[in-house]
Amino acid sequence: MAGSNGLTVPVVREMLTHGQPEGHQFEILKLISQLTHETGQSASARELLLRILDRPAQFSRYTELIDSLLRTAGLFPYATPDNLSLPDLIAYEAHRPLDYDNDDVVFHEVQAKVYGRLMSNENVILSAPTSFGKSLVLDALIASGKFSNVAVVLPTIALIDETRKRLSRFRGQYRIITHPTQPLGERNLLVMTQERILDLPDLPQLDLFMIDEFYKLDISRGEPDRGVLLNQALQRLMRTGATFYLAGPNIHALASSLPQDFVASFVSTSFATVVSDVKLMPTPPKGGELEALSSLCAQLDGPTLIYCQSPARARVVARSLMAAGVGEYSPELQEAADWIGENYHPEWLLCKSIPQGIGIHHGKIPRALSQYQVGAFNAGHLKFLVCTSTLIEGVNTSAKNVVVFDHKLNRKNLDFFTFSNIKGRSGRMMRHFVGNVYLFRAPPQEDLPTVDVPLYSQGPQVPDSLLIQVDDPALLPRSRERIEKYRSQTDVPLEVLKKNSGLDPQSQIALAKYVRRNLSRLADNLAWSGWPEYEKLQACCELIVNFLHPVRGRMHGVSSARQLALRMNVARGAQGDVHELILRELANPIETPEPDDAVENVLDFLRYWPGFTFPRLLMALESIVSPILQEGGYEECDYSAYASSAKGYFLPRFVAEVEDYGLPIQLAMKILRGRSYNAETMDDLLGRLERAREGDMNDFETGLYRTFVEFL
Repeated sequence: MAGSNGLTVPVVREMLTHGQPEGHQFEILKLISQLTHETGQSASARELLLRILDRPAQFSRYTELIDSLLRTAGLFPYATPDNLSLPDLIAYEAHRPLDYDNDDVVFHEVQAKVYGRLMSNENVILSAPTSFGKSLVLDALIASGKFSNVAVVLPTIALIDETRKRLSRFRGQYRIITHPTQPLGERNLLVMTQERILDLPDLPQLDLFMIDEFYKLDISRGEPDRGVLLNQALQRLMRTGATFYLAGPNIHALASSLPQDFVASFVSTSFATVVSDVKLMPTPPKGGELEALSSLCAQLDGPTLIYCQSPARARVVARSLMAAGVGEYSPELQEAADWIGENYHPEWLLCKSIPQGIGIHHGKIPRALSQYQVGAFNAGHLKFLVCTSTLIEGVNTSAKNVVVFDHKLNRKNLDFFTFSNIKGRSGRMMRHFVGNVYLFRAPPQEDLPTVDVPLYSQGPQVPDSLLIQVDDPALLPRSRERIEKYRSQTDVPLEVLKKNSGLDPQSQIALAKYVRRNLSRLADNLAWSGWPEYEKLQACCELIVNFLHPVRGRMHGVSSARQLALRMNVARGAQGDVHELILRELANPIETPEPDDAVENVLDFLRYWPGFTFPRLLMALESIVSPILQEGGYEECDYSAYASSAKGYFLPRFVAEVEDYGLPIQLAMKILRGRSYNAETMDDLLGRLERAREGDMNDFETGLYRTFVEFL
């Protein structure tokens, strides 16, 4: 479309991008006005307005006209109410959420529509860009006071902490619960991953639940095991009859297989509150990619995310940037680096990169350090954050620039969906109106996915581990036929198969048959309680790896059952002392020649095996083995004490979980002054830590501790 003066959207975009609108300001605004009234042109109008907001000085004579256009385009949060006419002001005020205690909060057009539907108890499935402001809708719903019990299901523990901090403003009205052991209050906000929702002994009578990044229900995308658990969590939440709000980015449509009683409005919108400029860099010569990246970063202005495909690649990139002199030394970050070196290893790359303004964020970094780096990045202390997909999925950052250095994820080329998520991290509402995305390869072809919900579709690709969890009335005839073999068999009771969420029922049955056939040989090493001797631990590891969780290649530091038992035993001996475990890892120079490898191997093992996977598998093993032992005349087994201790890295109870709150384990142990304190509940431990004195903490520790206490 061209304005009456011949200006077109591409021409105006070019003018605004290069800061050359002089002499054409009024004509540009006139074109935008025309766009707001043309069908299908509203996105172009919003884009040009956002570009103008990025260069306000050049349009200072037209502030009232710009505010009127912002209102017409639905960008109410950016409008200045003092500049609005009475009709525009009425529309502006109509976009304020009810009973919100922040007078500065105003919805944009589509936010208001979604909010209104949910307030009317209408279910909503929202597909919207990263900058849409999906969380603000949730906050406003909570602020209304209409919903007494609310559950928020998040894909990562990092998002639990971010959301908990954001919702801490409602502590006076709600009890905020993030851990399954915390007791319910009269009014509750449950902020949890799907695993924790399933671990809750009882759900309150929910009025509202939200699932963030709901596309993860589709087990064909991402992590299928966690997708199965998310479907189970959805089923548990749906049983409550609560209003639901499913939110995620860049979805084309929902699968047609959803049942008729799954009633919801599907809102798919491209409404964005920032603009992302995509810039394709010249193809560097072979072997010159890192040099080209360093050259680009040296020229960038503003906080910058650099996407890499793996932790190993992130290290290569960070090291290359440092060698090229990118970044600037920051004395205020040196104390953080010194603390990291003392508590992990002084040669770990993170200790060296942080003082130069270069952070590293991936799944092997301890959660408290990841949260610290995101905070330092958003505060402007870290200019660069080299990251993997762990930062792309939902954690809010204030990045002006995103550099997509690698175009792969899990060894596959980025699809358009994932690329769009990464791209959406550029820009920040009210802070960076225009973000920049730099690519070293052409972007993938546009192809947004259709999301399947296997809980309802029950297609041939849906695993039996999910089908056996589906409520009987919701089972399709073909699904009922598939799982009949589990109902009719007697090797493992159906309730045990279902209790072991996410585990293949056929593998559980095969395990039970094997133990029965070899009971006389296995019984002595399986019939234990409390703390196992090494050969008993190894016997359990053999069954876990051979039946419940096959290890293919090297999986998070483990390549065999024998190695799993050995590493678990070493972790128990270290009693949570990560520094000691790193030194032991380095003592084997053939396997772990570099400090970076030693640190990240230890952290990766702890998080995946004792911290999550092993305790669940061990308790599943107990549920299968214990009845067989009793049948054979042996004592029953009880692995719960060991499993619980392993999950906490063999530290005092619940101490490992304070990492989720942004407090490093080492600092928590320092505050507790040793291993003698064992909390009865998570709340007891949090209360003990909250009452601590800061006297023997350095400035870095004090900063972490005060942030921890502020949001409890």
